[in-house]
Amino acid sequence: MSNINITNGLCPGGAVRMERLADLALMGRQDPELLVTHKFEGLEKIEDALYLMKEKPKDLIKPVVKLDLD
Repeated sequence: MSNINITNGLCPGGAVRMERLADLALMGRQDPELLVTHKFEGLEKIEDALYLMKEKPKDLIKPVVKLDLD
């Protein structure tokens, strides 16, 4: 996985939409945990999560990699 550039930008609808989605989660009206279908632990699992997103299995909605930054 060399020569990969990762870029980021606002979702469709811009900052206002992202703020509204965050507010829904903070107020408990939306549970983003329901979208997580695959969980990984540690920096060394990022590659596994990326390959999973590339393969796009039918049961995949959102993979999450939890990093321990201590």
